[in-house]
Amino acid sequence: MFKYIKYEIKGTYRYILGTMAFVLMLITGFYTYLVNASRAPINSIGFVSLLLGLTLFGTAVATFLYIVGSFRKELYEDRGYLTFTLPLTGKQIVGAKLTVAFIWFFLLGTVFPLYNLMMISIFNAAVHNLTEIFTAIAQVISFKQALFFIFNTVLKTSNFLLLVYFSITLSRVTFRNKKIGGLWFVLFLILSWLMSYGETKIASLLPYYLNLNLQSNNFMLNQLILNGMTLDFFHTGSLTANIASNIYVLVVTVTLFLATSYLIEKKIDL
Repeated sequence: MFKYIKYEIKGTYRYILGTMAFVLMLITGFYTYLVNASRAPINSIGFVSLLLGLTLFGTAVATFLYIVGSFRKELYEDRGYLTFTLPLTGKQIVGAKLTVAFIWFFLLGTVFPLYNLMMISIFNAAVHNLTEIFTAIAQVISFKQALFFIFNTVLKTSNFLLLVYFSITLSRVTFRNKKIGGLWFVLFLILSWLMSYGETKIASLLPYYLNLNLQSNNFMLNQLILNGMTLDFFHTGSLTANIASNIYVLVVTVTLFLATSYLIEKKIDL
């Protein structure tokens, strides 16, 4: 399995590193532009900020589609003949795909925010180092809330990716004609709605919540000033998590992993 993970990384790292380099250069240009913001029209500053936001969003979407496309190629293109002749189980194939996806998501999700914070420390004379920024964030978000955020992000991302993988695999098994392989998206929408409905229903039937609050106040706001641009860190003091719905998502995620692994190992006919 580890050799297959290495193979997957070698096949995708050029796109990821190229995308990362492009976005980092764009972020650098954005902060350089802000330094000279006093000589630039206000509407142009807003346009550049919007452009950067759209670029980051587009990068996230493009990366996700690239990762999904990599999985789809295994089922609909010739590279699948090599993959399915390897001495790997369905669980190992899906697990490797999921692992590589998380490696790239983690890399992009870590590098971009840290680079942004580094730019703040460089261009903002009031901030001498990154420690000040992390201290400000720590005053807003508690350790317990940060742990829950990480757990919830990993769980929801795994659930979403596995739902996509399952939809693609189920479409390949059900509709063997490769020309109509795009029907996986219809299956994904239907299954996604059913899962969301089930999660909402369970939360309403079992309204038991985990309280993640440490602060007594209901609202907090910290600000960092970057040459006239205010960066706000908002926090609501009423952060709770429905216990039953989170267990439901966890069970569904495990079920999707096992179902996708089974279909790949037993039902795929190349």
